[in-house]
Amino acid sequence: MKISFLRHDKEQAFKLLYEEYYAPFCLYAKRFIEDKETREDIVSDVFTSLWDKIETFEIDSDTTLGYIKMCVKNSCLNFLKHQEYEWNYAEIIRKKTPVYETESDSVYTLDELYRMLYETLNKLPDNYRTVFIESFFKGKKHTEIAEELNLSVKSVNRYKQRTIELLRNELKDYLPLLLLFIASGRA
Repeated sequence: MKISFLRHDKEQAFKLLYEEYYAPFCLYAKRFIEDKETREDIVSDVFTSLWDKIETFEIDSDTTLGYIKMCVKNSCLNFLKHQEYEWNYAEIIRKKTPVYETESDSVYTLDELYRMLYETLNKLPDNYRTVFIESFFKGKKHTEIAEELNLSVKSVNRYKQRTIELLRNELKDYLPLLLLFIASGRA
């Protein structure tokens, strides 16, 4: 099929080129990329780029097909290269200890934040610390804790409130962040 890009007929020529070669170029892209939607997106992007440049070049169909093939191949390879960078970056991030910044502009790892929490909790009487740990870390209800520790529910509530007050005073800059992790079950 011979397609020429004459000035008066470029839209029609492009339409014929797209209808004739979109599917074969999607199949060609399968040599590089398994995912069908990704292949179709890449080929569509190549045709869109060609459409954007249609006014700037006067080439015959053989040159155009070679150009499209090269663009599809390069786009597939660029996609794979970018995907590899993403995987490598995700792996590096996964291996690193997360770092958290507080309002006081101090930066701490999660382990350091937990260490500060436990140091503060260790300053508490045993019952206060136990109530806090059972409630926040283990998610137990006040009635369960009261039964296990042989305390009233009011005492459990009071211990918990006093512990939170102490934590609020001792760890005021870090408490919101710590409570976020405790609530999400990361402790």
